[in-house]
Amino acid sequence: MEDLVINLKEKCGLIPEVLGYLASIKEVEYSYKYYHLRHPGGIFNLATNYVLNDFIGLLKDLEENQQNYDKDRKIELEEKFQNLINDFFKFCESCFEIIQGCCKQHSPPNDNEFLWKWLEKNKYEAGKEIYNKTEDDLEYFRKIYNKLKHSSNALQPVIFHLNKSAIMGYYVQAVADDGSLGPDEDLHPKHQGTHSASSYNFNLRKLYYCIYKISNILKKVILIHFKEVYSIDLDFNANYKTDDKLWNELFERINKLPKTYFPNEFGKDICDIQKNDDKLIFTIKPTEHTNLFGSQITFLESGDGFTRSYRMPFFNPKY
Repeated sequence: MEDLVINLKEKCGLIPEVLGYLASIKEVEYSYKYYHLRHPGGIFNLATNYVLNDFIGLLKDLEENQQNYDKDRKIELEEKFQNLINDFFKFCESCFEIIQGCCKQHSPPNDNEFLWKWLEKNKYEAGKEIYNKTEDDLEYFRKIYNKLKHSSNALQPVIFHLNKSAIMGYYVQAVADDGSLGPDEDLHPKHQGTHSASSYNFNLRKLYYCIYKISNILKKVILIHFKEVYSIDLDFNANYKTDDKLWNELFERINKLPKTYFPNEFGKDICDIQKNDDKLIFTIKPTEHTNLFGSQITFLESGDGFTRSYRMPFFNPKY
């Protein structure tokens, strides 16, 4: 991650300004109908709305349960987090659809063809630019997405709790060389000799950052695309009316997340998020140490009826 400053347009509020540029594309302009796609702005709206609703729903449950932790209450955050990851990567893919709809007419991509590769094949640089400039920031989340999609791996909860407050998190359960089940060490490297996990407080801030970074890169490559392909400067449609209610709610809720983290996250880079009149500012800084003295750890391993050996995160921690 790196510091990021997002310009906010008055008509868009907290909605990424790329939507205002996409809104200047008139109906049936360019090739989105030819490729049987929605209007580029419609693709962006639909994809982000799924992500925002997933995100807000998860944050509501997280806020309630971290502030008022009850060890006897059944908490199911893992399914909501997995849905968020799934819809987030649909949003990532939608960026390539948006570019495709702004291209000239070519043979459509095959069903199993990566869109960014199809764009590259047809001599468009925009898709490759988005992929390359987001690859590092998305690496961790892409690993989670692929490990859950292509295997029997599962998300399992981990909770540090003290009295009525908690720090909630997860780990991706995987099979080790010895056949035991526990944290996937590719995603959760050992910390001070113990298996580790990830807190929602840490990684949801990173995911929020990624939404804006991807949208900002999409704006830049779209503007370059129209300049290079059609020799025009795509205008910002200041008359487009839109509602940033969900974006505002997400901003408020993400900023209410406690700045408390798991031991393996101490000192790692995270973003501090501030908003002034016309800018959303992400400042990258290391996390502070969270006092976990006296806390208890709750974790759950869901058995499969056959596995008898498990590896537990933060087992006998000295924090």
